[in-house]
Amino acid sequence: MYDWLTDALQDSSHVLTASRRLARVLQLEYGAQQVAAGESAWRSPSIMSWPNWLMQIIATSKDPQSLPTRINVHQSRILWERCLRREVNDPLLNIALLARQSMESWSRIHEWSVPLGDCAEAAQGKDRRLFVQVARNYQSILDRENWIDAAGLPRLLVQLMHEHSVAVPPKVTLAGFDRIVPQVDLLLDVLRNAGCDVVIASNTQAPGSGILHRYENTDAELRAAGAWARSKLDQSGEQCIAIIVPGLEQDAPRYARLLKEGLLPGWQCGDARYDGVVNVSYGRNLAAYPAISIATLALRWLCKDLSTSEVSLLLRSPMLGQSGDDGRSRLELRLRQSPDRLWSPAMLLAELNRRRDSPNANDWLERLRALSDCRSGLPQRNSPSAWAALFDALLDTLGWPGSGSLNSHEFQLINRWRELLNDLARLELVTPAMTSAEALGRLLTMAKETVFQPEAAGALVHLLGPLEAAGMQFDQLWVAGLSASDWPPAGRPLALVSRDLQRRHGMPDADPQDTLDYAHRVISRLISSSPQTVCSYPRTDNNAEQTVTALLAEFDIEATAGPEDPLWHASQWVNAATVATVTSDPVPPVSDDETIAGGAATIQRQLTDPFSAFVFGRLGVRALSAITAGLAPGIRGNLIHSALHRLYTDLPDSHAIAGWNEKDINDRVQSAVAASFHQLERNADPVLQYLLMLERRRVGELLKGVIAMDAARETFEIASVENAVDAEINGIRLHLRYDRVDRVDGGQVVVLDYKTGAPKRLLDRNGDPKEMQLLTYACAISDPIAGIGLVNIDTRNIAIDAVGRTFTPDLDWDAALPRWLERVRNAAGEIRNGDVRINAWQTTKDARPLSLLSRIGELRRDA
Repeated sequence: MYDWLTDALQDSSHVLTASRRLARVLQLEYGAQQVAAGESAWRSPSIMSWPNWLMQIIATSKDPQSLPTRINVHQSRILWERCLRREVNDPLLNIALLARQSMESWSRIHEWSVPLGDCAEAAQGKDRRLFVQVARNYQSILDRENWIDAAGLPRLLVQLMHEHSVAVPPKVTLAGFDRIVPQVDLLLDVLRNAGCDVVIASNTQAPGSGILHRYENTDAELRAAGAWARSKLDQSGEQCIAIIVPGLEQDAPRYARLLKEGLLPGWQCGDARYDGVVNVSYGRNLAAYPAISIATLALRWLCKDLSTSEVSLLLRSPMLGQSGDDGRSRLELRLRQSPDRLWSPAMLLAELNRRRDSPNANDWLERLRALSDCRSGLPQRNSPSAWAALFDALLDTLGWPGSGSLNSHEFQLINRWRELLNDLARLELVTPAMTSAEALGRLLTMAKETVFQPEAAGALVHLLGPLEAAGMQFDQLWVAGLSASDWPPAGRPLALVSRDLQRRHGMPDADPQDTLDYAHRVISRLISSSPQTVCSYPRTDNNAEQTVTALLAEFDIEATAGPEDPLWHASQWVNAATVATVTSDPVPPVSDDETIAGGAATIQRQLTDPFSAFVFGRLGVRALSAITAGLAPGIRGNLIHSALHRLYTDLPDSHAIAGWNEKDINDRVQSAVAASFHQLERNADPVLQYLLMLERRRVGELLKGVIAMDAARETFEIASVENAVDAEINGIRLHLRYDRVDRVDGGQVVVLDYKTGAPKRLLDRNGDPKEMQLLTYACAISDPIAGIGLVNIDTRNIAIDAVGRTFTPDLDWDAALPRWLERVRNAAGEIRNGDVRINAWQTTKDARPLSLLSRIGELRRDA
């Protein structure tokens, strides 16, 4: 392959490529050719992309001091946005988007050598006239400051060559150019007139033959392409194999995964080496990489408060601070118990500072303190270079990108981030000073617009877009997606330049025929870049029937049945009974020193689904509290329970409660509410403060309702509230905490449990308890039980739903209570013996949280 390359580099000649990717490929190929020729050392070849060559040649000027200062794309964007804001005052206008379109139009009219005056004469409509005016302002800034952007470099080089200020190479060879734009053509003419031999490299390996396959859909097509590549590698591992996918930039990770399904079935179960078997030409936005996302999120905390979800992400990330996450996980769990709010670093530090229970938790909090100190000392304005240095130093203080060693891809990613910080510092040329928010906003914008793809060593297959493959040659090539709906692709003419003017100058996509001709050239180039090319297309796409593109009609393409779709590798595990081996692994009985977690809730779980009782009670699994906006139901319930505890903490009797006057009630209620809400109000932001104020009023009214209900009851005295006990029930030990126990006549007790939210019934329609919570408490109390009851506390009604001697005279309490308590003891005995039965009749919603552990779906299917 590339037989022309060695001759093209003789006598200090240059090879100029349309892309940096092609330049790297040719450099590697040249080295391989030299080794194959028996050379042990050789002069480094002059192979570079067109933009790099322009800058290198211009830098050799005899009078470099007179050259204009080169500005990069980020500096150029700031100037465009500044010029646009001078002309436009509409706050609804997306200046960033308009700047991007303006930069694209500016670059295109320079490539096609279209004078700005012609654009002005042809401009029709507000947007096009605005572009002309802004472009003139932009050009005036460049002229006044003696700056030049990428669009002006070819014109500058032409000028320098006319002035004989730069050395003209003896020969240049162009590779990978599907279009030679007028700006480049002019420069090539100047090179030829100066005695330079200009050659256009041929990319042809074959006369344009191939085979055509059709597949059910895109997924099947790419899986089959992966299987085809695997078969070719089995024949010879030294081949250059590529698969071309149109629209690769839209979802490159998905296409790569589909390809690996056929190339390396089961790659998800392999180690990190499998990640690099496919070299994808199109990367992701830098901001989309987890390490960069965490870095930018941490830096945002300098300028604005973060939500609970964002802080949770920082706490859980291994890319900040020391390795190990046990203490930080407990910090994050504590955070989830707080209402969602906007957290400043100082506010979070005050909330979590008492949770220093492990080295890595202490390390994280100390780094948080450093962030808080940095935020409090931020200058109002600073230079971009100073902000870049501060951001870099702060990330280092926060322990980013983590304490683990970096692999090759991660190392390249971090280096690219540091290059981006350098680009931020270079903005000082066009913006001497910024606020912290402006600097960070600019950095985030740059990260979102920077596409990064790490260089992969040892890739077996290349996944490319049609344009990225320009100039490349392959031993084996598969071109996918050749349906009529995708080829030719939709044209994208400039929106800010007159369409008639674009047609007159032959600019891209100005005319449908141009789009068709260009698509034909691309397909012709692809088919001829391999000895025999495999073409394919999907039969359906998004439920729409597809046909093959008519652009293949003139090529020698034979339609044949292609490699079969290997389907999803995981599909072979669907019939688990054919591959799974069930082993006997009984759960051991409860040991003497084992305490069952979950309290009364574990007993209830045992009665409905023993497996969940085992998971939550013996394994100690806990469901994560969801981070929800406002005051979560659980937090509201905890506030009411806390206030009810404080309301009766002095254990009054019914006579005392009935004797309280309005002032006594108000004072007691306010004191209970204030003590319960104090912790949440201490670090509340304005929104949360308002929500807590509303909740304060609601809870206060509920407490008054409870007092009114108790004042109307028969004689009792409160024996205990929020009492925690350790109990042993039929051989298992439990930690229990009951809300309230009242003592009635005769020394007997009534066990009460507060229920907030929708009212609940204690007994079902058959007269049996719906839940075992109160009965579990009754098992742990040595005093005789006169009754059990639920205190339903709701803004609509506050009432007791109870059973017992005085509550339900028709019920034979002395017979019912022992029968119910025996159910609790039996359930405890089943837990003690290691019962892990799975309730196959539970609803999908109830089974879902533990379905991965219970495998209830497979059990139902195989039953």
